[in-house]
Amino acid sequence: MLRALVVVLILANMGFFAWREGWLGGPLSQAHAGREPERLKAQVHPERLVVEPPVAASGPATGKDADTPDEAAAASEAGSAPASGTDASARPANGAATAGASAVAVAAGPVCMEAGPFTPAEQRQITPQLAQLASGSWTLQTVAVQGLWLVYMGPYGDAEALSRKQDELRRIRGLNFEEVRSPANLAMGVSLGRYNQEAQAHNALETLRQRGIRTARVVTVRPAQDVAVVRVPQASLAIQRVLASMRLPAGKGFGACKG
Repeated sequence: MLRALVVVLILANMGFFAWREGWLGGPLSQAHAGREPERLKAQVHPERLVVEPPVAASGPATGKDADTPDEAAAASEAGSAPASGTDASARPANGAATAGASAVAVAAGPVCMEAGPFTPAEQRQITPQLAQLASGSWTLQTVAVQGLWLVYMGPYGDAEALSRKQDELRRIRGLNFEEVRSPANLAMGVSLGRYNQEAQAHNALETLRQRGIRTARVVTVRPAQDVAVVRVPQASLAIQRVLASMRLPAGKGFGACKG
């Protein structure tokens, strides 16, 4: 009897389970299968239902609500729209790029450039090149340069001969002298004095002869003359390139104005 009761209970449980799972058909099985047309008919204005995407948590929590719609729109516009009158592709990527552009703009602005001084002979060489510049864009400033004369002995054939002559001159009390190393044609010689006027040099030479110095003479290192400095007060970037391409005598290229 007990065995029969157990069998009945097992069969009852299996039947209930089959009914719950919808294996036996009926309303419950249709609900599980999603085939209940009466549920669709019971919906009220389903077309008004709007499904919004979830909000992405892109920033750290701040403990307060998100910005208002007006603030969010303003922030979005400021972060995505280019400045007025400026192409978005040309906008600098960061603050460093903006600073670099400003520095280039300052360096490329008009600057004062000059070259020289040029002797009269050198001026004749540079005049054709200056014709590349617009009339009135450059000036030629004349500067008076004093001459230079030496009371000179030499040049001597080698260092030993020069040393012997210097030893002789040291024995003359109160005589000042110095070795000459430039210009090249006067190297390996001795200067007994430098003078800005030729007459002064000849007077000094006469005094030295009275002291027994017979082989000294007056030499001209640089005659007094007027030299010229070429100045371009407002040299734009294009003009600076032209100035840099000029082949000026003695390597006297253009540089920043000194004053």
